[in-house]
Amino acid sequence: MQIIPFKEPAAWQAQITLTSVIFILYFKWNALNKYWVMNINNRNYEPILLGVKVVPNFNLTAQFAAIQDMPFGDILCQNILDQWGDIERFDMGETTELIYYEAGEIETLIEVNA
Repeated sequence: MQIIPFKEPAAWQAQITLTSVIFILYFKWNALNKYWVMNINNRNYEPILLGVKVVPNFNLTAQFAAIQDMPFGDILCQNILDQWGDIERFDMGETTELIYYEAGEIETLIEVNA
């Protein structure tokens, strides 16, 4: 498990290593509709996945696992206060966290908690 640090600006990008592979994650706040959007690029800034709405308590990448060059694990947005609802502009890092789980890690956590 790896927490992806979230920055405060309304649009930002960061280079991050996930399962030993470098990715460029880009986030932008959609002020009109009030939600965050995530893009995943490879280390050369070539797009892998664009325009994913960041939704709390949901696996953001599982449905795209078949796309070439995707991270091997899963990126989830988790509400750390165990609440549901929309993410507000400054909630990331405060009430919600982006968490990267290595392949198989989620299944192991589910088994342990069952």
